[in-house]
Amino acid sequence: MKKLVIKDVTRENVDEMVRICVPPDKREHPLFVEGMNIMKRWALGVIEDYASLGKLAYMDSEPVGMIQWLPNPEERLVEIRCIFVRQKENLRKGVGRALLKALIDDMGEPKSYFDNDTPLALVTTAFEVWGVYPQHKFYEKMGFMRAKADDPFLLYYPIKEGYVHVPKEESFNPQKEDEGKALIFYKPSCPFSIYFSEKMKESIKEVAPDIPIRMVNRFEEAAEVRKRGSVPACVVNKKPIQSFVLDKTGFQKEVKEGLKHDEKP
Repeated sequence: MKKLVIKDVTRENVDEMVRICVPPDKREHPLFVEGMNIMKRWALGVIEDYASLGKLAYMDSEPVGMIQWLPNPEERLVEIRCIFVRQKENLRKGVGRALLKALIDDMGEPKSYFDNDTPLALVTTAFEVWGVYPQHKFYEKMGFMRAKADDPFLLYYPIKEGYVHVPKEESFNPQKEDEGKALIFYKPSCPFSIYFSEKMKESIKEVAPDIPIRMVNRFEEAAEVRKRGSVPACVVNKKPIQSFVLDKTGFQKEVKEGLKHDEKP
């Protein structure tokens, strides 16, 4: 039986976290190379500030899973960004459970960035992956609770006894300067970010070849994100695009509608 070991992500093994969810046949693709480089730069910055940002699961020294998070000292929360187990043969072997339990145990200890106290809670937005056990059901089995009764995907795990998480209500705040432009807000925490951003650019250019497109790094340009409130992955002519880029028909339909969009004063 293979031995499962959980380790913190550090400067020494950060490359293993960066590569783990990128298929081996994609690791030399220019867009994924750029995405991984951006992710590594982001990760090293977070490690510098908070000592770690994730944990890796190893089976017989082979990395098979990871959990990634980001502390939010202002709200005293830990935001789980991603939990991933590589390849189907590693599923249902307790890898995800071990990673999440290790994080819960870790965050039960005081942290300097929380004024030598523990966070109030872990929070996450679960998402569906076709053919895989529903992520929100996994979190609920691990003791997470809904932050909103009607939203099964927005979940939290209280570290402080009695804490009830009430999520901030934020809406998108379009800016006058975004009129006649397309903006793509990407997360450097994901190595797929540049790949999906380029797919968005291609789809936009097919229906609006002359529109200026601006890439916005959600972490390095945090002020640009904050002034727009709750930003989607893409905005066209001040209108949020809700369709996922791989739904090309729906995405391009929204882009066309966005080009006609005129925000009323």
